[in-house]
Amino acid sequence: MELKDLKSAWSKYASTEASRHRLNEADLHDLLKKRTKGLIERIDRNIKIGFAFLLLLTLFFVTDDFVLTPLLSDGLKVPGWILLIDGLNTLFILGTFAYFSLSYYAVKRNYSQGNDLRQVLKSIIHILNTYRKLFYLALGILLLVFSVGFITGMFFGVEIAAHRQGVAVEDLNQAQMTRQMVFGLLILLSIITGLFFLFRMGFRKLYGKYILQLEETLNELEEMA
Repeated sequence: MELKDLKSAWSKYASTEASRHRLNEADLHDLLKKRTKGLIERIDRNIKIGFAFLLLLTLFFVTDDFVLTPLLSDGLKVPGWILLIDGLNTLFILGTFAYFSLSYYAVKRNYSQGNDLRQVLKSIIHILNTYRKLFYLALGILLLVFSVGFITGMFFGVEIAAHRQGVAVEDLNQAQMTRQMVFGLLILLSIITGLFFLFRMGFRKLYGKYILQLEETLNELEEMA
């Protein structure tokens, strides 16, 4: 084979291999887009689940503040500051979720076949990581407010017991009150621990695992660059 023919054959081979490489790269890119689309659809579904859960939680807070607590208070007035911090806590929780939802859907609206997939992935991962920080902040505030309300309720219960017996708080059995307080604090600690792990498990199930999958997709996309 002449040198000229050899160069021509090599050129055709190199061109064919380059085209095949581009084809494989394009196929991989399409695959990553489909995977991203699937993850986004699942996150959409979980946002709706999270919204429904927050509505139920808000309904429970409102029912507890304005129905259950007055019903069990035996005519004693619930302190206004308790209602205030409960209301502010509920607004903060709803606000963090609203911020996450609006930011997420703003990115999603810009997502299409022509968009920069890398930038879309980075934006969604950033939003989810930001929401994770806000979620744990809101959870911490929720548990703090719950603890304050629980402890206040215990003292409120002592006043109710004294009111029913027609005596002053000082005249109640102090040893028995102390045991009840310690028992109540142990119950509070158990409830807070259980709620923390329950909410953390719920967040990881709804959003946490998708952060990892989106990061894996982004890493694969970066390796193609």
